[in-house]
This record gives sequence, structure tokens and C-alpha cells, in this order.
Amino acid sequence: SACARTGVSAGVLRGSVKLAGRPETEMSGKIKEPLLGSGEHKSGGGHEEKSRAELELEQERAFIAQTDPKTGLTPAEHAARLEKYGPNCLPEVEVNICLKFLSYFWGPMPIMIWLAIIVEAINQDWEDFVVLAILQFVNGMVGFIEEKNAGNAIAALKNSLRPSCRVCRGGQWREGDATTLVPGDLIELVIGDVIPADAILLGPGDPLQVDQAALTGESLPVNIHPGGKVKMGSAVKRGELKAVVCATGANTFFGKAADLLNIEDTQGRFQKILFKITLALLFISLVLCAIIFIDLLVTADDTSSHTIFGALSVVIVLLVASIPIAMQVVCTSTMAVGSRRLAQRKVIVARLSAIEELAGMTILCSDKTGTLTQNKLSLREPNLMGDMTDDELIFYAALAAKRGDMQDAIDGCICNAVKNKAALDEFEEIQYVPFNPTDKRTEATIRAPGDGSIFRVTKGAPQIILHMAHNAADLQATTEAAIQSLADRGFRALGVAISYSPPDAEPKWEFQGLLALFDPPRYDTKKTIETAVAMGVEVKMITGDQVAIAKETCRELGMGTNILNTEVLTNPNTSAVDLDAIIMESHGFAEVYPEHKFQIVDRIRKQGYVTGMTGDGVNDAPALKRADIGIAVEGATDAAKAAADIVLIEPGLSVIIEAIQRSRKIFQRMRNYCIYRIACTIQLLFFFFFAVLFIRPSDLSDGADDEKNFTLPVIAIVIITILNDGTIITIAHDKVIPDRRPQKWDLTEVVIVSTLLGLVPCMSSMLLLVLGIKANS
Repeated sequence: SACARTGVSAGVLRGSVKLAGRPETEMSGKIKEPLLGSGEHKSGGGHEEKSRAELELEQERAFIAQTDPKTGLTPAEHAARLEKYGPNCLPEVEVNICLKFLSYFWGPMPIMIWLAIIVEAINQDWEDFVVLAILQFVNGMVGFIEEKNAGNAIAALKNSLRPSCRVCRGGQWREGDATTLVPGDLIELVIGDVIPADAILLGPGDPLQVDQAALTGESLPVNIHPGGKVKMGSAVKRGELKAVVCATGANTFFGKAADLLNIEDTQGRFQKILFKITLALLFISLVLCAIIFIDLLVTADDTSSHTIFGALSVVIVLLVASIPIAMQVVCTSTMAVGSRRLAQRKVIVARLSAIEELAGMTILCSDKTGTLTQNKLSLREPNLMGDMTDDELIFYAALAAKRGDMQDAIDGCICNAVKNKAALDEFEEIQYVPFNPTDKRTEATIRAPGDGSIFRVTKGAPQIILHMAHNAADLQATTEAAIQSLADRGFRALGVAISYSPPDAEPKWEFQGLLALFDPPRYDTKKTIETAVAMGVEVKMITGDQVAIAKETCRELGMGTNILNTEVLTNPNTSAVDLDAIIMESHGFAEVYPEHKFQIVDRIRKQGYVTGMTGDGVNDAPALKRADIGIAVEGATDAAKAAADIVLIEPGLSVIIEAIQRSRKIFQRMRNYCIYRIACTIQLLFFFFFAVLFIRPSDLSDGADDEKNFTLPVIAIVIITILNDGTIITIAHDKVIPDRRPQKWDLTEVVIVSTLLGLVPCMSSMLLLVLGIKANS
């Protein structure tokens, strides 16, 4: 039996046999040189001068050697170093609050108001002078308070997205705030982590595969061996190792290069829309105000009060009242306040413009595990295909699982199913290769108790495990039938194989059987998907599971069962047009790799659909970044959170639907504001334009003191502006009903509605003006 070949009696599995003393392989005390040696890069000759980087690395290694590799820093040492080195974050430039307040009185619009104030002072019109000064102060104060509130909301969101890491202090491992890391802290890095600080990797162990594209521009991940240095901000793509922090905050590679990094800040479609609207209104305002100014000067005579300063004062105030310079600020503030409300509903917005894009989302590509399903696996009766019993198959699968309290759902489920958990600790783990999206399996090299024999055990995707086995041909038909049978019932199959080959020889894997795992849909998922479809959002499943399991889950959720594998994506005979049609007609994809997720999202976006993508793992990060709205679900890795626009801190899909509803309300408010602001500009500008050019009070009235040209006092224009702003404030907090369809900016509709709303009061104002002047006859 398997137990006999590993030198273990069946009693060990039941806990009745004690092991002989296990050899001492763990290092005690301080870090020794062999622990770091494999990562060194020595110069060619002993007398050659070492590079600056090599000298720095040697100094850092000497520094971290003061840290105990088993217990880390003591709480007292951590507190002292935190006081010495400060928090692990980049220093932010603190702006003097007084200078910030004064900046609201200097800019394109404030300068125009200052010019109007100077003109009124020259004319000695002190009433208008005081009114304009009050308007300048109120505008500055409101802008300062509005942006301060928006900044507070964004700061609160940033705090909720603070990075975390697993750190050991005083011998206790815990999940902690990465900003409290200090040089010398002992941390653990696993797949999906964003490295929280510069650190030196500890051995023994396989190298980490690290993506440093954000720092160095390298497109491919690099392998960093124990003893090598990993940099803050890079992402772990494969492997897991412990490390000791050697630099934090501004002293890291990332911190030193922060000022030199060229970070591309691409405009979202919302910013582009606002820019187009503002530019169009600015052009119209400048043209009409220039015509009004020229007419006031040309038609002025000796009896007219329209001197050049008087005409300039009227035109400047009119220009201030008509140009919607504050449109961007108001809309941004509205989104910031809305994002704070979303945060109260467990939806953290990392990019404000994502709110507007979420309101227009038409297709949501959702992963299955943990989002559509409960992510709480249960183990069913195994399918045996070797010489192991049910309990032995589960036990040996648990040996191939990650040990400790940082297990994923699958490893936790298998280990919890072991009847004698104490026996697991009697098997010494020599080497462990964690799961990664490419190999889709884990592997452990184990030393058995008793005779100390060494064997290897692996678990993972059944097709991959079976393909590795030397007896694959004999078991292929039976195994595929068993996998299909489990899949038809909605179970997930996990293959288990064992090798008794010597450690230095190529493993000869023996396929032992299948574990049956079941992850049922969440109780609210079906209703949530029905709600999403009713709101015009199509939900597609994208999962790494087998096609049969994906179909079964989709059938239970009523999503449709047209689930395809990745062969259609990689088929060279499929044209781009046909591939786009296939993707849109499908209900989802199964057995996908990270590049497939990226390809699916990219092709959907290129067809003009506003696409959302949910994910939680490091393998989801490229697709999350590519989607219009990347959504990191509850429990996502740091890499997924960093790539996402929205982070959920509550499990399930229902949170996303609520976020869509709230984002559509915010969109309605911004749309209403834009329509109203354009209508106000049209009403005010065209009323003055037609009134100044075509209405002559002296011709319509018998009054001796009537002016040749119609104008309003500056104070009247200021009052109109203040009343308009008051109405705008109410629109920003308007109670709106979210649309049942995805929202998008239809500029033609916005312009038509705004023009009608602006011209109707403009014509009524013109009529009232004529009647009012004639009433003086």
C-alpha cells in the first residue's frame, strides 16, 4: 500500500504510532550566510572594485542579519524603529491651508472678477464694487469648502484601501497595516501580493517570480532568488518566501524614483465630455460678449453712460456669469460625495470617473468562485484509481496543501476533512511549490516519519495531473468519465498523484484518484442576475473551471448554458469578425488562462460595449486593468485591488448591482446639472445679446432719461448668477430615479434639451422687457 511504501504504518494516520525524532533542518538563531548566499552576484576578480549597488546590497544584508528569522522584531524594537524611520509611505507635499484658500482668488475666473472690481472702483460705483467683492469672496469660500469636502471623501476612500501584509513580530504572525512596516520586519510574500517595501528574500526555497513592470518597464516577470532584493510596488506572480524589510517609504527604490516616474493619466470619457461642453460654451460666450462690447461702444454718444469702462464692466460680469468654469469641480465633487455614500454600502471607489462608467456598463464579465458561488467548498466521496483508501487519498492530498493559517479555500477544505490532523505534522515538508495559474497544481516533497523515506505528492487540475502520470493511458478513459460524471452534478474534480522516485531523479507519478469538491451558488445570485438583466446589464461567466461545471452553475442561475472553452479564442482559422460574434453570443467561457480573460475583455470593449470585469486573483489583474470598470471582489489579492477601479468589501454580486443603481443616480444628477448650466448660459447670453443689439429703450419709451442701449446694472447680473448657483446646489442633491437602461452621454440630446430650456425663458424675458419698457410710455 501507499503507507507501506513510505515507511508509515496505518496507525500513524489514526495517531496511534509516535514518530522517531525528526532531523533538525530548520535554522535557529540569527540569519546565517548560506541563507542569503544564493542571491549574491560576485564580481569576476577579487581585486575588482565592487559596484555601488553591490555595496548597498551587502550593507542591507548585514543590517537584516540582526533580525531573528523565526520570531522577527520584538514589539519594543518595532516601536523604536517606527519612531526612527517613520511610517512606510511616500511623503506627501503638505500645502499650506492659507495659501490653498488664497489660490481660489487667483485664476481665470477670479482675475476677471478682479478686473470688474477695478473698473467699478475707477468709475467710483461703490455699490457694484461692494457687491462684486462679496461675490468674489463667496465664490472663493464655496470653492474652498467644496474641494475640501471632496478631498476628505477621497482621503477616507484611500484609507480604506491601505495595503496590508503578513508580518511576524515577537514570534506571532498576523495580518497588519503595511504602512507600519519598519526595516528589519519579517514578512511573508505569496502569489498575488504587492510587495509592501524593499526586502531581502530569505531561504531556502525556490525563487520568486516578480513582475517589476511598474518600476523598471520590463514586460516579463523576473526570477529573484533567496538573498536577492525585491522592490516595493512590484507584484509576486509565482512562489512564496519569507523576507526581511531593508528599506521603507521614501528610502525604497520606488520612493526614490517616485518623482521621476512618468505616470500616464488618461482622460476618462466623462472628462472628455465636460471639456467639450465647456469649450463650446466658452467660444459662444466670448463671441457674443465681444459683439455686445463693440455695440455698446459704437452706439454710445455724449448723453450715454456707456463709457469704455462701463461697457467693459458689464461685459466682464456677463462673461463670468455665463462661462461654466466650475462645471468640472461641481461634477467631481458630486462624484466624490457619491463615492463616500457607496463606501457606506461596502463599495470602495478607487477612481472617481469609474462611477460614471459604471452607470453606463452594458456587459459584466464575472468570475465564478466567490462571486457567483459561496466559495465554501465541501468534500464529497473520492473516486479511487490507485492503491489508496478514501482516508489515505484525502490525507496525502492534504500533504500537498499549504500548511499554516494562510490556506486558500481548497487547501482548507481538504485539511479539515482529514480525520487525524495531528498526523500531518509528523510528516516533514522539505519543499513546497504553491499553486500558480500556469501549472494549475501544487507539489510537496515530504520526508515520512519512521524510516525517513522521501516522496513527492501533487494535487491540481485533474487533466494536468493525469497527463503527468506514467499510467495516464491506462486510466484516461476511466478518469475522464469520472470527471464528466462529477461535473454533470456540479462537482469540481481535483486529481492526486504520488511519486516515490529519489529526490534527484525525474518523478514517476502514479495517479491515485479524484477528490470531489462542491461550491454551491450564493443564495442571492440568481435573483441578482435577473435584476442585472432587467437593468440592461448582460452577465457573462469567465472561469478557470471545467466547461461542464460552468454549465451546471449557469443552469442553476438561469444564465444560459452556451459556455465555450478557449479553443475558439486560439483557433487561427476564426476571423476577427466571427470571433467577436462568437464572444457576444456566448454566455461565458471556461478553462481560461489570464491571457484569455484579457483577450475576451479587450474584444468586447473594441465592439463599443462598456465592459466590467470582476476578479480576485493575481491572474485577473491584466483583465481588470483592461476593462472599463475593473472590480476587485471581497477577499481579492493586493495585485487585483491595485489594478481595479472599484473594490468590494462585501461578498457576492448583489453589491455590484446596488453600486450600479447608485452610480446611475449620480449620473442623472450630473446630467441634470450640465443641462441646467448650459440652459442658463444660453438664456443669459442670448437675452443680453438680442436686448443690447435690437432693443432701444429710447425708441420704445417716452422717458427722457432712457438709454439708447439696454443694459442691466452689474448688481442685477450678480444677483442672477447667485440665484443660478443656488438652484445648481439643489440639483446636485436632487432625488432622482435611476434609469432602467445603461446610461451614456448623448450630446445631441443634451444640446437640444438645454437649448429649448434656455430659449423659452430667453424669449419670455425679451417679451417682458419690451412690455416693461412700453409701460413707461
